[in-house]
Amino acid sequence: MARRAVERAGPTRQDLEGARSRLLRDVAAPGLRVLFTGINPGLYSAWTGHHFARPGNRFWPALHRSGFTPRLLRPDEQEK
Repeated sequence: MARRAVERAGPTRQDLEGARSRLLRDVAAPGLRVLFTGINPGLYSAWTGHHFARPGNRFWPALHRSGFTPRLLRPDEQEK
């Protein structure tokens, strides 16, 4: 019986360590009425290049449930 390769859903420890020196740029634009801020983005966010990116982060669901967005956005949609 052949073994099937298991795909990883997220980054490896090496991927995360490689993201340690990456910076995330601020997402702000003229005409903002609300600005959400977070401190100390994690390695997962640095690896993806998106704020509040770790699966299970409560920011995106809370943003949607509070009525700020018409649907649940993904971290890669942070500029919508």
